[in-house]
Amino acid sequence: MLEPQGLYAFEPDAEELAADASILLHFFEGFMDAGETGEQIVAELLEDPERRLVARFDADRLVDYRARRPAMVFDHDHWASYQAPTIDLHLVHDAVGAPFLLLTGPEPDVEWERFAAAVRDVVERLGVRLSVTFHGVPMGVPHTRPVGLTPHGNRKELLGTHPRWFEKVQVPASAGAMLEYRLDEAGHGVIGFAAHVPHYLARTPYPQAAVAALEAVQSATGLMLPGTGLRERMDEVRADIDQQISEGDAELRGAILGLEQQYDAVAGAADRENLLAEPVDLPSADELGRAFEEFLAEHGDRDE
Repeated sequence: MLEPQGLYAFEPDAEELAADASILLHFFEGFMDAGETGEQIVAELLEDPERRLVARFDADRLVDYRARRPAMVFDHDHWASYQAPTIDLHLVHDAVGAPFLLLTGPEPDVEWERFAAAVRDVVERLGVRLSVTFHGVPMGVPHTRPVGLTPHGNRKELLGTHPRWFEKVQVPASAGAMLEYRLDEAGHGVIGFAAHVPHYLARTPYPQAAVAALEAVQSATGLMLPGTGLRERMDEVRADIDQQISEGDAELRGAILGLEQQYDAVAGAADRENLLAEPVDLPSADELGRAFEEFLAEHGDRDE
């Protein structure tokens, strides 16, 4: 493996600038993020007017351009702009001015091990004591119930108390998950939160999930993270979903009712360690998602 230090470059005075930032948040676009949970959180955090670039990773080595082609603008007779992908480490501040680090950008397509080693090097050089990640996962849950979370990591005292939805499962890897795994191997503090997004809303922004994950990160880290914009959109999104479902067909409403009943049945049993082990008959993601998408398409046609 090539030296990981060659994969990133610090900005001038970056190490001095980030000396008091001991918490690293990280999220990479391109893997699973139901409800755009991680994307919404990152967008909110990057609103900090005082944020500074600390380091830039070599996206030209890490990103497969043919798999995810960057955007360009053609203006009449010439190319006017090119949106190059960036994987950047930012210094941002919470609501009371406390500094923390945010690493974000497209998920690396290649050189995962070198990338993880490079991030570990940054963590050690900057004295990061805790790395935190977050994203959304599609689940067979209704939007009318509180957003659940699956916490993970090696700092159990920071993860809070949440029902266990999973025992042992094998899933496709992601660069973010592998980074957490390698940092854990190296003895660094790592935690993460996966917000449960109703599977029929997985491909639309769902601020409820972003707020749930943001509040979990805030509770674990002690940071006062901004989230006013996300919270303001929650009621609007909920009302829009309820309206569209009420105007939908009886099959769609029945499917939502079925999810509510099953959710209440399993969530009400406090002595069950693994909720997914219960013999419940939830509508499948394909069935409910297809019904909801068909209705949205029809609704969109009428609006147009």
